[in-house]
Amino acid sequence: MFQPSPLRRTYAAALRDLTSSKSAVRASAAADLLSVGTDTPRASADALAPLLDDRDAAVRTAALTSLGALDARHLLDAIAARLDDGESTVRQTAAITLSDLGGDRALDTLRGALRHRHEDVRYQALLGIVRAAPAEGFAEALKALDDADPWIAAEGAEQVGYLLDPQRDPPVELPPEERSRAMEVLRRVSEDRDAGRRRVAVLAAIARVRAGDDGAIETVTDFARGTLTIPGKDSSELRLDAIDALGSVRHHADARSALERLARSILPTPARAHARLALGESSP
Repeated sequence: MFQPSPLRRTYAAALRDLTSSKSAVRASAAADLLSVGTDTPRASADALAPLLDDRDAAVRTAALTSLGALDARHLLDAIAARLDDGESTVRQTAAITLSDLGGDRALDTLRGALRHRHEDVRYQALLGIVRAAPAEGFAEALKALDDADPWIAAEGAEQVGYLLDPQRDPPVELPPEERSRAMEVLRRVSEDRDAGRRRVAVLAAIARVRAGDDGAIETVTDFARGTLTIPGKDSSELRLDAIDALGSVRHHADARSALERLARSILPTPARAHARLALGESSP
């Protein structure tokens, strides 16, 4: 039996429910302020501020998310304090909120967070800087390729690839010598045969192909075809990224051969659709 969706709270109701004894109600009220509190953003943000110290992590997370949308830069210090939260989701949301807020102070806080003791904070800080200041983010992502944490290193490789992509709009303006140095680092990392760094190596290879380096095509085609695997729940999505990257060098015989093989698959998979698009074909 179909039931109508519950009505969104009014602003007054959201403010009232921020002090509910039920954590689920407080969390949903904080989330509702993201939309119903935009007419009075500062007052809404101030009402959310006490929830940054709420005993429930879901409430703290919801408050942080709404504060980012409400442009609560005057609460930056309180938001930054959540980078040291005991819950990973809260820490990461705090970093994302700082990125949403933008501005010099938030960017400076994210710079400091690159050296945080928690890997999840460093991970999100890197993404925040790439988003807020792409040229600076490029330099940080390149340094991250040698991070001791393989997931941060892999994300650094992925971001470098996106930033080097000539199809990026707007493009990141880089001096020729900096671009050359980046390609050297990517080559070194993509050729690393350490099993614990396989994810990093594959993403560095994809980054090379995105930047127009034919030397990494073999690794990327192996990954796109599924003969080379990497750890992570997002490996299927990254495989589609590899297929898209091959499309940028489809003039190369090996890249075209791999794409044509994937495009002729009988099953209508996402890989087949991406391969057809990468070849410039329409995909049903």
